[in-house]
Amino acid sequence: MNLLGIEGMNRDDVLEFLELADQFVDEDGRPVTPKEYRTALDGESVALMFFEPSTRTRVSFELAIQRLGAYPVVMVSESSSMVKGESIRDTCQNLESMGVAGFVIRHPERGLPYSLADKVNACIFNAGNGTGEHPTQALLDVFTLRKHFGRNDLEGLNVAIVGDIIHSRVARSDVHALRALGATPILAGPPHFMPKPEDKWDAEIAATRSQALEAADAVIMLRIQRERMVKDVDMDEYVRDWGVDDSVVEGEMRQTAPIMHPGPVIRGVELSSSVADGARSLILKQAGNGVAVRQAVLLNCIRENA
Repeated sequence: MNLLGIEGMNRDDVLEFLELADQFVDEDGRPVTPKEYRTALDGESVALMFFEPSTRTRVSFELAIQRLGAYPVVMVSESSSMVKGESIRDTCQNLESMGVAGFVIRHPERGLPYSLADKVNACIFNAGNGTGEHPTQALLDVFTLRKHFGRNDLEGLNVAIVGDIIHSRVARSDVHALRALGATPILAGPPHFMPKPEDKWDAEIAATRSQALEAADAVIMLRIQRERMVKDVDMDEYVRDWGVDDSVVEGEMRQTAPIMHPGPVIRGVELSSSVADGARSLILKQAGNGVAVRQAVLLNCIRENA
């Protein structure tokens, strides 16, 4: 069993992961591993293959692997045979022959996780495929919202996703996950960061920050992905029109709406420090929930594949 994307998953598919993840947080919302799961993947190995920078995703996957009793195999492309010209496919097939049970892969090529899934029998976990999807981030985002609102699903909630939408794999996966659980995603950002009509995102569109925030029960902010842009953006203009500081929180947001961010947060751009660290922020909850959700994903997929 692979986890390549959220697109195509239904409500039950999403809830299967989330309900298992419920067992990996304690009453205070901290990530834990119940005793019965600490050797659930005993003797298994999972390779971490990150060809783009990562902190939260890589570390939380590594912690999740270890907490389930498996061994993380950290691949560094600069010191592997890929430097000599070996393909990623050949690398994965060789590691699979050594007994590696899964591959957590982040790579700029959108099609790579899907092509690998056709070539290896081990589990493929998509940790970000360019501007494609980031399924475990979406699962931890909706998991965080379920915990915050104390609900099984997100039926009837409006969730604003604000910022650099078109370059964001998180936004794509979040839209699918939110829809699966009954929420309405609302996309907002500068025109050059928004999807074109022919892209057919299953989401509402807001023309301004205030229009998006005033309608939202929760807000997910995104950073500007300069590494994927052809031309730069006027940062002063962006902060003025799309950044969120205390005045925006007080003047444009619903009083009970929480604020989220997949990270890394560029303080002073999408969020001021006072908002990122404030009472409404669920950012650190997201980080902790990432360990719980990724334990659930690893456990479910690798056991299913056994």
